[in-house]
Amino acid sequence: MYVKGKKTHATDESFTQDNVGKEKERFQISLDLLSLKTRKDYDALGRVGEFYLRVDGDKMLKSRYPHKGVIKLAKNQVFTSKADMTIWSEFKTVRKGKSLTVNLDVILREKDHLKKDQEIAKETVEIQLPEKTRYVIVQDKDEDTKAKIRIQATRTRY
Repeated sequence: MYVKGKKTHATDESFTQDNVGKEKERFQISLDLLSLKTRKDYDALGRVGEFYLRVDGDKMLKSRYPHKGVIKLAKNQVFTSKADMTIWSEFKTVRKGKSLTVNLDVILREKDHLKKDQEIAKETVEIQLPEKTRYVIVQDKDEDTKAKIRIQATRTRY
């Protein structure tokens, strides 16, 4: 309960830069889905294709977007969003002057209830820290389904 004049902060709380130190830098890596487009009908009954993205990182770090459910697209339909949809985010600490490479596998899959989920496209993304914002298109070999992804590796204090 808030009482006027009473201190509500933690005992050792400070709002100064954290303990990264002057010899290290911290980066926030994020992959955002900008659009998903399909020109093919993936469903056997001619309904909609049910898509999701999976990102595999180091060791046990894995991500799925959307976390539950799927993105439903009919033939020749485009999925876009007004807000950024983050499919992967991670913080990395690097010594100043050193470079670090982060490798991520971005996998686009189509969910099928009758058989195993179909892997439509797979792209290995190599991120060099520090790096400017860039865009990658993950697409199948026939270029029928495309996902446009933005990669950011921004320096942060936190």
